[in-house]
Amino acid sequence: MIACLETRVKKHRSQTIQRKMGVYWQCKDNYDYAPNGRIWLLWKEANVHVTVLESTDQLIHCLVKDKNSSFTSCITFVYGLYTIQHRIPLWRSLRNMQTNGLWLIIGDFNSVLNVDDGVNGIPVHQAEMIDFQKCLDGIGVGQITKRGSKFSWSNKRDAEIRIYSHIDWPFGNANWFNAYNGVEAIYMLPGCSDHTPIMINTKVVKVKVKRPYGLLTSVMQQREYKEVVQNTWSQKIQGYAMYYVWKKLKLIEQQIRDIQ
Repeated sequence: MIACLETRVKKHRSQTIQRKMGVYWQCKDNYDYAPNGRIWLLWKEANVHVTVLESTDQLIHCLVKDKNSSFTSCITFVYGLYTIQHRIPLWRSLRNMQTNGLWLIIGDFNSVLNVDDGVNGIPVHQAEMIDFQKCLDGIGVGQITKRGSKFSWSNKRDAEIRIYSHIDWPFGNANWFNAYNGVEAIYMLPGCSDHTPIMINTKVVKVKVKRPYGLLTSVMQQREYKEVVQNTWSQKIQGYAMYYVWKKLKLIEQQIRDIQ
């Protein structure tokens, strides 16, 4: 399944282009709400069943069922508008969604989450992030572990004046992390685009562990352990309360395995 954002294709040309994908691919878009069809969803019906539940000018929300596995999840594909004011309806739409099972939210939000999510360019102010942060806290989602490029967008200018920012994000709710804790979001090479494609593979590879990790009281008394806990707990992790507690505990576990 593929989501194409900011296609900049006029509606009268969209069907011609979509037909070139072949008869095996299905397509849904949001031209009814956005004249330039900012979001295209494409999938192979032989492998995936998709039911669109809601569309706006900034998102397409759907239920996705993989026909070759037990994977079933609500997925919201997002393309946020450029200004703080125009993104307010996006945050409202996300808050109003009713999802009982797994929920994945992914896309170009056109907004950073922290002041260090950009390099060069105009400095980021708290007012630009606050609505985004409050929305994530309100709907109870956390960022999926990422791998690859640190930033997701650049203006592709010369190296000395190039601007980078992190505005493309994947989030999951508690049910998502319970089912797909080990799944990562891979930030790939941008290629011809100024954005970095994000790939999520939900195939879970089970790894046999010889024995579970046990935290010994003697380890907890060591200076290295206390430093790891202090440094990790001082980090700022975006998401709802239980998510960042869980995330910090996982980070601590990874760092103290070699402490004897």
